[in-house]
Amino acid sequence: MIRMPPTLPTIDSSPAAVGWLGRWRQRHFHDYSRAAGRVWLAVAAAGSAAGAATLLGWLPGHAIEPATLLPALVLVVLAAMFPVQIPRTQHTVLMADAFVFTILATLGPSAAVLAAGAEALTGGLRSSKRLSTWISAPTAAMAAMLLAATAQVGLADGLEALGLPAAAALLASLCLAAPAYVTLVSAPLMKMMALKSGGRFDLRSWLDAATPHLLLNLAAAFIAGLLALNYQRFGPAVAVVAAALAFTMVALLRRMFGKHERLRAAHEHDLNLAQRDAALSQQRFTASFTHAAIGMAVVRSDGRIVQVNQALCELLEVAEPQLLGQDLGHLLPDADKASPDGEVEGAVEVRSQAAHGRELWLSVHRSRYEDPDDDGHWLIYQLHDVTQRHEAEARLQHIAYHDGLTDLANRHSFHERLEVAVERSLLDAEWRFAVLFLDLDRFKTVNDSLGHSAGNQLLREIARRLAECVRPGDLVARLGGDEFAVLIDALGNADAGLALAQRVLQAMSRPFEIEGTEVLPGASIGITFSDLGYRTAEEVLRDADLAMYEAKAGGRNRVALFDSSMHERVAQKLALESDLRHAIGEGQLAVHFQPLYELSPYRLHGFEALARWVHPQRGMVSPAVFIALAEESGHIEALTDLVLDGSLAQLSIWQRDHPEAGSLGVHVNISGRDLGRADLVSMVLAALQRHPVARGSLTLEITETTLMGRLDLALNTMGQLRAHGVGFSIDDFGTGYSSLSYLGTLPIDSLKIDRSFVMGMHEAPQNVEIVRAVAMLGKSLGRRVIAEGIETPAQLQMLQQLGVDVGQGYLLSRPLRAEQVTELLEPLRSTVGADTALLAT
Repeated sequence: MIRMPPTLPTIDSSPAAVGWLGRWRQRHFHDYSRAAGRVWLAVAAAGSAAGAATLLGWLPGHAIEPATLLPALVLVVLAAMFPVQIPRTQHTVLMADAFVFTILATLGPSAAVLAAGAEALTGGLRSSKRLSTWISAPTAAMAAMLLAATAQVGLADGLEALGLPAAAALLASLCLAAPAYVTLVSAPLMKMMALKSGGRFDLRSWLDAATPHLLLNLAAAFIAGLLALNYQRFGPAVAVVAAALAFTMVALLRRMFGKHERLRAAHEHDLNLAQRDAALSQQRFTASFTHAAIGMAVVRSDGRIVQVNQALCELLEVAEPQLLGQDLGHLLPDADKASPDGEVEGAVEVRSQAAHGRELWLSVHRSRYEDPDDDGHWLIYQLHDVTQRHEAEARLQHIAYHDGLTDLANRHSFHERLEVAVERSLLDAEWRFAVLFLDLDRFKTVNDSLGHSAGNQLLREIARRLAECVRPGDLVARLGGDEFAVLIDALGNADAGLALAQRVLQAMSRPFEIEGTEVLPGASIGITFSDLGYRTAEEVLRDADLAMYEAKAGGRNRVALFDSSMHERVAQKLALESDLRHAIGEGQLAVHFQPLYELSPYRLHGFEALARWVHPQRGMVSPAVFIALAEESGHIEALTDLVLDGSLAQLSIWQRDHPEAGSLGVHVNISGRDLGRADLVSMVLAALQRHPVARGSLTLEITETTLMGRLDLALNTMGQLRAHGVGFSIDDFGTGYSSLSYLGTLPIDSLKIDRSFVMGMHEAPQNVEIVRAVAMLGKSLGRRVIAEGIETPAQLQMLQQLGVDVGQGYLLSRPLRAEQVTELLEPLRSTVGADTALLAT
């Protein structure tokens, strides 16, 4: 049998199944598509059925006699272990095929099916390390042989019935069964390989690959028929002699072909060495000639060329006779600049053209000598081709002023053009310009979901659309990342600039096709005009940038026009950031505590620590404002430290002075930046050591979006803190994208339902079902469920009916100062009425 070369596998991109079956498939069938897998399963099932039918004796014909079959199988396996490689091809010839067909003719279909399977299994084990091949090769062979052998028996009987002698009928049926066997073996396997590589089964390709196999199997079937006839006539001795002869031929062929291959390899090696030496010699000669062949010309005192070398002719693409007698000044008008005073030697670089219009840059060196036959001064010119260097410098100049990804102008180029525009606007009051500052709204999402290659493709498409929107004289630049800018020169009026900005926005709002995925990134655009009297390019970019951020703050995917109030807001923000830094450093922020109540039975459960800031001049600053500012400015870590330390200090006092409060705990919120801190564990443990509280009293709340976005880092940190009794709760549950497959394994103690679901229970029935589902989920996972935002008795009653464990909200209690909590703890009451009355006061 000829072994056809395997095709390169194509890894299936569909997700692997979960569990041991998926891991097994990933290991052994990672390059099988679903269609290829179905073909493989069909082949394996058909072959297994054929083998089972054979072993169980379900096939008609000769019964399997182990005493006869086992030696025959051993003979087939031995023959299959020693293939003969056809020189200069990837095909091999196996004598085992002749033995398989001989077994078919002598021992019948059952023995032939097992022999075909043994031969294919031996070949698969020899040529492949894949379990899939070890299964598909023998099963395909057994299934094919079962059909071919059945056909052969039927053909033999039919031919005999037509009057053909038995010997001729056997020989003819074997020769007809051989191509059928090859077809039945190779066609499914070729189909499977085509599906693996993502192609389709091509009949012509299959026929080209299977033709040698068909011919050799036909020959093997013919030889097998002759052997079978002799076996029937002369007995087993013929098979012994034939086997010995076959193995001898295989050994001799392997030896002969191996020797020929070694000789051929040696000849090719010598030939390659000779070709390499010749190439090296040619390269040395060419390099030496090129370096020595400097274009040279001898020029008379009147400027006429007297003599040139071949290198100069090639350089100027002009034949020598056409150069002789010519005025060098006509060929190289700037060549005399090599020595401006006409007395000293020198060199200059000039631009010229070859005869066919090709632009040249030449380094021209001129020296003078006295010719004894002429009273004048003769000159010798040496010309070096420096065109490549000039082109490289031009490319470097382009690189220096253009973005490498989009080929737009870069920040440096844009800044220079903008400086020119500013200077011109200062000199000419009638001349005006505008600058658009553009930032993509969802570029990070594209990068994170589709990869950096898709992100780069999107940026190039953005650049193309921007270039299509502007006028020929305008400048489009990529400033970096996903930021672009447009300089609108010679602007007639502000309406024209705003219209162009809207045109750009519309172009950015059309979907992009990126790697088969429709992407709609959107853009925020800020615009400013030169009418504001700018004096520097930095001022223009600053204001356009501020307007862009105003567009983002206003909902994104819009255009915002700069006005002076934006400076005031930025200044206020910077001042507030500075005040926040001082407030945190000086301990001006206070920690308030909102009680958490168990809903059934109704009793005090603990507190959530909340930061509050009363500004000396601004008054109460909203937590939504200063917490967002702390995260943006990098002060969130210090704020977390302050809240954690203050809440633990107060809880420690309450547990010390009120033994009945020992079961109460405190919840402290931490942000994504906190979760990424290397010292978070040590900071929390140090705070617990400074302020001893009962084990399990501290719970850290993390939003599910933050948790799932940094899961690997979070699990390590949570594991370390949990070992010291720190609990964890998922805040705003239901608003993020957490995976339920992780929820059961996360080291969390409670789920906090977002207030939007609680407050919307009486407005939308689906909110009730969401709360019910979270409550049931918490109970099934053994996690406590907390509802926040309880503001009405109806909400409280509904939550109690749904089985929510703990609640908080203005109905139960507003956030309290530490001294108010102390009053709440003296004494603790357990009835709903008493607590409600106390909270109402």
